[in-house]
Amino acid sequence: MTRQDPEIRKEHGFRAFVDAHVHIHGCFSIQDFLSAAAANFSHHAERFVSGGEPRYVLCLTESCGVDEFTGLSRLADDKSEAVGTIEAMWRFEHSGDDRCLIASHPVLGEIEIVAGRQIVTAERLEILALGSLEKWEDGQAAADIVESVASSGAIPVLPWGFGKWMGRRRRVVEDLIRKFGGGSLYLGDNSGRPSIMTDPPEFVLAQGFGMRILPGSDPLPFSSEYDRAGSFGFYVDNVSDGESVWTGLRAILQQENDDIHHFGSLESPLRFLRNQVAMQYVTRISSRRQAI
Repeated sequence: MTRQDPEIRKEHGFRAFVDAHVHIHGCFSIQDFLSAAAANFSHHAERFVSGGEPRYVLCLTESCGVDEFTGLSRLADDKSEAVGTIEAMWRFEHSGDDRCLIASHPVLGEIEIVAGRQIVTAERLEILALGSLEKWEDGQAAADIVESVASSGAIPVLPWGFGKWMGRRRRVVEDLIRKFGGGSLYLGDNSGRPSIMTDPPEFVLAQGFGMRILPGSDPLPFSSEYDRAGSFGFYVDNVSDGESVWTGLRAILQQENDDIHHFGSLESPLRFLRNQVAMQYVTRISSRRQAI
């Protein structure tokens, strides 16, 4: 099954491998970032052979003040524009949906990039809005953001984060699960969670309400994290190829009877500790600069 077989794809759909929590940080080379993502996706696709050609999807979750998707869209506007050398050339083109771009490489194939946002709530939680060009202001109540994102047609995801589901915020997370369980809200897992850690109890609670968990790589803002995208996520089958890959994927996710299969590994304890120390350093430096 290829992009050149539209009738076959519309009838049977395709398997989509999805990383549902992606940041393109300024310290990343977009060429290396996409090449690594393609290699990661391909590695996992080979483990779960479907008999057809899979599609690879990166769901951006961009923070306030960040808009890499628009930058990539400008590259797609100029079809002669390419990123990289002749040997490693990624080109961008528009799809039939303003929320989706197609990055293509002559050897590594194609990756579909979906627009999306990451919103910080008043409770200092994060809500992801997958499949959205709309921008939300940080600082609103979590429940209000979930409702606003869902009503916009995007998919709201409450992602796990180290230390973010503890203390008073744990109660907020539990209340959100009970309020939106089995409805519009999804939970998110990410590859930064240490492998020695058991699943958070909130995952168990959410599954009891029929809530789905969408994994993603969630790369940190370090140059060494450029190769994380596509290494952790999920795949689903029978995604229709209508207006865009996002349209078909969103429809599948909203069907309660379709399975979501996770792929990828959690973080090693050593790398987890190293990243947490580095993040604390970055946070303190940022706070000092803001105080000046």
